[in-house]
Amino acid sequence: MNTQLIAQSWNDIADDHPAIAETFYSRLFERYPEYASLFNEENLPQQMDRMVRTLAMVSSNADSAAAIRPHLTRVGEAHADFGLGADDLNNFSQTMIEVIAEYCDNANGAWSEACEQAWKEAFSQIVEPMMLDGMKH
Repeated sequence: MNTQLIAQSWNDIADDHPAIAETFYSRLFERYPEYASLFNEENLPQQMDRMVRTLAMVSSNADSAAAIRPHLTRVGEAHADFGLGADDLNNFSQTMIEVIAEYCDNANGAWSEACEQAWKEAFSQIVEPMMLDGMKH
């Protein structure tokens, strides 16, 4: 996994992090309307902020599973009561990677196959399995 590319691409779009979160949730709810019922207008801004902070942690520590695992496990635990599973996390990951790609491409045209592969690996090797571990507890 190219952790340097993950960190660089996330930092390249730092000014857009709040917009990325809004675009992500809008697209997620459009594609998967069933997820919208898990949120309300009051808690969605807080969730957006948490998601951005989590992605920032992943992007800056993708080469250190030990640094990320406690946080992602807690995030998984927080999602356990919603009946979510691996397919839901995959829906999240695919949508998020697509949104990050669009913002990176718009910011500097730096999105590439290598960048996409690095983010896919970050989600499939780090985010999803660690969150699933938390969901099982």
